[in-house]
Amino acid sequence: MRIVLAISSLGSGGAERVIAVLAGALAARSHQVWLVTLSGTEQDFYPVDSRVRRIGLHLMGDSPNVLHALRANARRIRALRRVVSDVAPHAVVSFMTSMNVLAILACRRLAVRIIISERVDPGAHREPKVWTALRSLLYHRADAIVVQTESIAAWFRQRLRGAQVVVIPNPVAPVAVGATPRQESDPFILAAGRLAHQKGFDLLIRAFAAAAAPCRKLRLVIAGEGPERQPLHDLAVELGLDLQVSFPGQVRELSAMMRAAVAFILPSRYEGFPNVLLEALAAGVPCVAADGPGATREILADGAYGLLVPPEDVRALAQAIERITTDGELRKRYALAAPAAVERYRLERVVGEWERLLSGA
Repeated sequence: MRIVLAISSLGSGGAERVIAVLAGALAARSHQVWLVTLSGTEQDFYPVDSRVRRIGLHLMGDSPNVLHALRANARRIRALRRVVSDVAPHAVVSFMTSMNVLAILACRRLAVRIIISERVDPGAHREPKVWTALRSLLYHRADAIVVQTESIAAWFRQRLRGAQVVVIPNPVAPVAVGATPRQESDPFILAAGRLAHQKGFDLLIRAFAAAAAPCRKLRLVIAGEGPERQPLHDLAVELGLDLQVSFPGQVRELSAMMRAAVAFILPSRYEGFPNVLLEALAAGVPCVAADGPGATREILADGAYGLLVPPEDVRALAQAIERITTDGELRKRYALAAPAAVERYRLERVVGEWERLLSGA
């Protein structure tokens, strides 16, 4: 098959990582794959398989007003339509709400199968009103809507009567085997993600401060970048943790750092499908996660593969950190269960589900 994959950019987010992995896996199965972004290729955070044709449209940018936004999106639609017309693919796959809308409009009246994919839980995450309205208006035109969990599928089926909604979870990306990008001199617990309110790193820092004394022998490392980097740093200083909490920024070989950690913590207020939690399980690191909206409970099988705590509960999170870092038998049990935890999400299995959907089978 000839397949065009489309997303706004290949920045450091989870959806961007999944689409890069999916593109490479499809190309490895002898499909002809084009990966198109609104951004230029020089902004890519994730590497792309050399067998994938990479196209950057250089059409990213903020708009100062509504008229400018309309013109900018019209240019994006025309550019994407040119790519699809030139390639003449069997299917176009787009990721994330705004790109989904643009892809549907770009493929209008073209003889191509259009598959769109939401990457967050729309019941918890609010898109800007204009994109929410366009989603309601246009998603019916897609041949299929891919989501990561049954609960998200139910949300769409209730609102988009008659639409084909398909559940395909994210795959576990191949675990890197190289050395850690930076050596940690002391034992540490790890968290990772965009430094934004949704991810709950402020709750984690407060929980780390409230944890019992044995946890103070550990360091807390929070990998990632985002708008809350400075407020989070200021919070650590305010709580007297500036020497124990570090922010190394974006880490390319995160799985290697995971394997060196005592435990991995996911304190999110809500999630769609937390790729980073899957990656931690694949790396064999014991996990603690907030049981908010999203796929976290599903991934951890109701606590069989990691500790679950109520969302936004600092005290419960502190107690879980204490338990996971002091109970060696518990950590060993979770590490041994890791292969079973990730079996459902093996790359080969998930890519096979995508292939069947793309072929219309």
